[in-house]
Amino acid sequence: MRLAHRSRLLALFPRSSLTRLAERYERLRHRLHYLRQRQASRRELLALDDHQLRDIGKSRRQAEQEGRKRFWQDLRRLTE
Repeated sequence: MRLAHRSRLLALFPRSSLTRLAERYERLRHRLHYLRQRQASRRELLALDDHQLRDIGKSRRQAEQEGRKRFWQDLRRLTE
């Protein structure tokens, strides 16, 4: 950020509100990263063969149920 813009921002917003905004942005960034990872894991689960699924203690049906969920499903875990 250029210094001219920074002084205007600091005049508009107290430093504490900018800190809260930065913290919220960081939490959102981490949440989106987690959701992308979870979606990738679900896709990988669908790609496993039956032998690999048995190794991790899952059935094909369980893998398909989990693998077909949308990335936003089960978001309760993120807020707990």
